[in-house]
Amino acid sequence: MCMKTKYMTCLERWARWMLPRPEAEDVIADYRDIAADPELLRGLDKPRKVIRPLADTRAYRVWLAAFAVMAACALLLALSPLPGGNRLLWFLSISVIWNDRALFTLGNVFPPLGMAAALVWFRWKGQKLGKLPRAVPVLLAAVAAWIAAVLAVDRSFLNDPIAFAQLWGEAPVRVLWHSLGWTRPLTLMLFGDALMWGGFALALLAVFALIKARTGDRRWAAVYILALTAVLLSWQTLSFMNVMSLDSAGPGWWLSHFRIWAIQAAVGVIGTGVALC
Repeated sequence: MCMKTKYMTCLERWARWMLPRPEAEDVIADYRDIAADPELLRGLDKPRKVIRPLADTRAYRVWLAAFAVMAACALLLALSPLPGGNRLLWFLSISVIWNDRALFTLGNVFPPLGMAAALVWFRWKGQKLGKLPRAVPVLLAAVAAWIAAVLAVDRSFLNDPIAFAQLWGEAPVRVLWHSLGWTRPLTLMLFGDALMWGGFALALLAVFALIKARTGDRRWAAVYILALTAVLLSWQTLSFMNVMSLDSAGPGWWLSHFRIWAIQAAVGVIGTGVALC
């Protein structure tokens, strides 16, 4: 019984990964009957080798290409700030300029591309299966809380970076901090580390959600879209912190930056709602 359960679990995963959902369910039903016979079960090949010949090679490759694009849209942004990601960060920070104004930065292209691809693909190929999976609203709430927290802290440090650093306890370590040769406030550096590793964890969540949207309910795409939005905000905040000057003057100088981030968050929330429908 244990052998049958394990075999069918693996076969179901491979079938739903490699095959269109209706075809996958038919294959799973057929093999569930076969696996019920111990003699026939012993004669079955490994689940992946059983499913592979049944898959349409062209259709499967198209899915793998779509998955790679959607996963890369999250992972490229998340990996670039990590240690060793300097070249990738430089590439994603390249801006297209027209008439001395930056039209867009390459890194900003990936999230809308990933969101659009997820909405189109899973609306087209995915299936909505009864009730919403329990994990989906829990994860959406957690990611939404991250986005809200990032925006709240962004507003705080952009409004008054020095006061923000002092509020969170820069003063007691100022001597040690400068003795190590670091010029940026400790609080912003700690905030940056949280964004860096938190963004990486969110990118992994986005990839996990893609897998679940393919092998389960298509509404998992909502988790991917909101996680991708959170990765974008984390990346943009990190990028801005690396170039911002604490000597920036003028009331409301930060509003244009914050307004853009808030709009991007709103677009992500709207996309999430569409994916849940």
